[in-house]
Amino acid sequence: MRLLVDAGNSRVKWAVYSAGACVAEGAIAHADADTLAAAWAPFALVDGWASNVASADLRARIDAASPVALTWVGAARAAFGVINHYREVGEQGADRWLAVLAARALVAGDVVVACAGTALTVEALTAGGDYLGGLILPGHHLMQQSLARGTARLDREQGEHRLFPQGTSDAIASGIIDAQAGAIERLRARLAQASGRPSPEVVLTGGGAAALAPHVAAPVRIVDNLVLLGLLRVADAS
Repeated sequence: MRLLVDAGNSRVKWAVYSAGACVAEGAIAHADADTLAAAWAPFALVDGWASNVASADLRARIDAASPVALTWVGAARAAFGVINHYREVGEQGADRWLAVLAARALVAGDVVVACAGTALTVEALTAGGDYLGGLILPGHHLMQQSLARGTARLDREQGEHRLFPQGTSDAIASGIIDAQAGAIERLRARLAQASGRPSPEVVLTGGGAAALAPHVAAPVRIVDNLVLLGLLRVADAS
């Protein structure tokens, strides 16, 4: 059995695979990392693969919890026919690279990969395998918190997305969704313009994907745990 671990900005997501199938998965807050040892103890693990965009301390806690040595994966200049055009590959979050590698296995053509978590990342990948880079902006809760902390009267309960918001809570919710969907659509339009091909598919993942998907034009689909799928692809090729 193979252990896969994605240490993100807010949570640690993990899965156990056997013979190519997922047999268990989970997600915990960083503060609960010490519970991972008990969660993984029932499995006859033979190896483990992990990525981390959080702290070195969290990585150490995950290493201590794992019953097998973990191979920590970072961004690379090339893999699986994908060329990484990031200027400094070493500064790029491994989660972004792994999400792109997973999306390449799912979509043969041009694709925009959006991970909606603590941050929203939006990546552009061409049909020819050129990963052109992408965008990073605050996720839904970070945007909402910034308004609550930075203004005198915008600490409001969660509103709903409206075409024409007529209340402050709805105006905030609508502004956040439209900003995030707008970032996706702008990068999508740039990729189509650069390639000369039709508007590419969008692959969405992350805890905010379901709320965002209805506001992104088709074709769009949600794929859960895209970073873990990227890790699995790297592990299977090792």
